[in-house]
Amino acid sequence: MSSIWNLLKAKFPEISMADYQCVMTQVERQYNKWSKQNSINRSKQEMKSHVGTKSIVQIAHELRNPVTGEWPSAIDVWKATYLKNGTWSVPNGEEILNNLQTTAETNQERIAAAQIPMVEHFALVLGRKPNHSRGVGISAINEGAQERYRVHAQAEAAQQQANEAHQQAAALLEEVQKLTVENLQLKSEL
Repeated sequence: MSSIWNLLKAKFPEISMADYQCVMTQVERQYNKWSKQNSINRSKQEMKSHVGTKSIVQIAHELRNPVTGEWPSAIDVWKATYLKNGTWSVPNGEEILNNLQTTAETNQERIAAAQIPMVEHFALVLGRKPNHSRGVGISAINEGAQERYRVHAQAEAAQQQANEAHQQAAALLEEVQKLTVENLQLKSEL
C-alpha cells in the first residue's frame, strides 16, 4: 500500500479498504491537476534558469575571490547564471547583459556607493519589484516587510526614549537625594 493511503487512513479512519481504488484515483487526479497548474505557472515565469539549480546568490558566492573576499560584478554573475556553452537560457539574456554593461558605465558611482553593489546594479537594470530581490541576495521588501521594518524602527526609538527617560530619572533622583542630605545638614546646623 502507498504511503499516501496510510496518511489518509490515519487522518480519516472511517475510510475502508473498499474505498481504496476510488480514493487513490481521486488523489492521482488532484495531483495531476496541481502538476499541470505548476507547469503552466513555471512557463509564465519571465526569467527561468535552465542552466542549473543554484541560485544567483550561490553562484555569486562561488565566483567571489577567496583571497580578497571581493564579490563578482553583476555582469559576471549574469553570464554564469544564464549562459552555458554560448547559449542563453532566457530569450532576452543578451539584451539584459548589454543593459548591465551600459548601466555599469553610466551609473558607476551609484553602484559603487550602494550597500550591496551587485544588488543595486541588478535593480537598476531589472527594476525593483516586491519579492524580486530574493534571487540577488537581499531579503524581499514588500508591504508586509516594510510595515514590520517601520514597527521595528518605532519600537527601537521608543526603547531609546525609555532608556533616556530612565537615565534622566536616575539623575534627578540622585540630585533629590543630594539636596535632601544638604537640607538635613542645614537643619542640624540651625
